Amino acid sequence: MLRIAVLTSGRGTLLRYAISACYDGVVDGEVVAVATNRDCPALDVAREAAIGSVGAYPLDSYGSLAERDAAMAADLLAAGADFVLVGGYTEVLDDVFLKHFPDRAISVYPTILPAFGELDESIGPALDYGVKSLGVTIHLRAPHSLSDGPIIAQIPIPVDVDDTIESVTPYIAAVEREHLPIVMQAFAEGRVIRDGLKVRIAASKRTVA
Repeated sequence: MLRIAVLTSGRGTLLRYAISACYDGVVDGEVVAVATNRDCPALDVAREAAIGSVGAYPLDSYGSLAERDAAMAADLLAAGADFVLVGGYTEVLDDVFLKHFPDRAISVYPTILPAFGELDESIGPALDYGVKSLGVTIHLRAPHSLSDGPIIAQIPIPVDVDDTIESVTPYIAAVEREHLPIVMQAFAEGRVIRDGLKVRIAASKRTVA
């Protein structure tokens, strides 16, 4: 069973997905902690869901990124978290945080990485470049990067030259909602295997009744 901590900075969309997937039994897990780097609506989502540990960790309240991330990791571990979902989180993570969750911190990025990585908003630049596919990349989080790290899954989404951020966002959200729980359940079942920069998901042993 995954004991999940969610890091976010916004409305808490992926947080809602994680809570629902656990509640519905799609993911064998529980969201036990939520951390943000600023005051944001996701904190209210977490409190409404009665998540046990909820807190904001603004960087300017600490002496450094490492100090802040060490404090944040300590609180998540105290809450019992053993897995981290980074969703819509606007800052990089220090090694001091990630060492507590080795190969257990995943991130969702709305392009087919490595294209258009390390951007605060990547959909617009990709569309401006005239790409024929956008998509969702689920990857292991790397230190001091928004988009680096071994890729776990990629789901392409065809786009048209007339598409806009507004027209494609619902499709990206639908892909995230469908595929994120699949990856999380693979972690819950111990089926995610890393070999250097390559990651594979072993076949599920679940049987259909």
